[in-house]
Amino acid sequence: MKKTLILLILFLSIGGATYYLTTKKDTKTTILTEKRNFAVAEIDQVHKIFLADRNGKSVTLERKRDYWQLNGKHRANPNSIQNLLNTIQKVKIKYTPAKAATQNIIKDIATNNIKVEIYNKNNEQLKVYYVGGVTNDEFGTHMIMEDAEEPFVIYVPGFEGGLRVRYSTNERDWRDKAVFQEQMQNIESVSVEYPKQKNKSFKIDRQSGDLTIVPFYKSTPKINKPAPRGQLERYLINYESLIAESFSNEYEKRDSIVQLLPFSIIRLKLKDEKEKVVRLHPIIKRAKNGQMILDDDGNTIVEKYFADVNGEDLMLIQQLVFGKILWSYESFFL
Repeated sequence: MKKTLILLILFLSIGGATYYLTTKKDTKTTILTEKRNFAVAEIDQVHKIFLADRNGKSVTLERKRDYWQLNGKHRANPNSIQNLLNTIQKVKIKYTPAKAATQNIIKDIATNNIKVEIYNKNNEQLKVYYVGGVTNDEFGTHMIMEDAEEPFVIYVPGFEGGLRVRYSTNERDWRDKAVFQEQMQNIESVSVEYPKQKNKSFKIDRQSGDLTIVPFYKSTPKINKPAPRGQLERYLINYESLIAESFSNEYEKRDSIVQLLPFSIIRLKLKDEKEKVVRLHPIIKRAKNGQMILDDDGNTIVEKYFADVNGEDLMLIQQLVFGKILWSYESFFL
């Protein structure tokens, strides 16, 4: 009986020790695995991304119903968002740096990092890691998980190049460059005013579901026949996607430009009462000596405009893109 009791105690002791060591090993393995796993495979879980650098610059990107919002006020560029989400989902470890290089890499990340915080829709943290510089061959990027001690060289399969640029903390890199991006059925009214060509100015209204067009200025004689509905709809469809070339908010002559009489003033009002006003200032094509270049009919050539959007942003747009909304009143009846 005594011998049996001793064997039972010994068995329980061994079993307990085995369970403790196994559990401890599994926990350690899980922690180590997490320190090596930078990717969020289920990318639809990602609802907020916070990026911050050591210079105090930061951006917050949040998923809305059908777009991403930048810093709580602007639409984010969908292409830039897609590149970032693709990176967050597919990042992998390319290799572990040599021990001799580890300390320098950690030091570089500590002084020149971009912190990445990723959250789900419940504002629960999914990942936190730091992005450092690129490798010497520029095919990998140094990264380290929060509270980890070991950095890795990270890459995205199928992409050659550094990933740091995809985590930019500059707000301008994330701004959506769409000037107009409205569905035709959501447009309540739109007017296009040409201050120097008043007879070409017009306004389109939606009244009880019907579209009507009238001269913008009362002094302009009204054309006494209805404009074809298809013509009006074809015009409004052009407002679905009008994208600027770039932002020019830092242009040194901005203040002078917006004070000039614009070539055209476009006012677009939506059914929800939101209104956008865009003033176009032409950029006259000139020769190297500053002389204006004229076309065969003696007219100045305009390939681009500065667009003053709601008095908040100055954007550079192309005639090739925006010319499709610069109609004249009479052109709807041709």
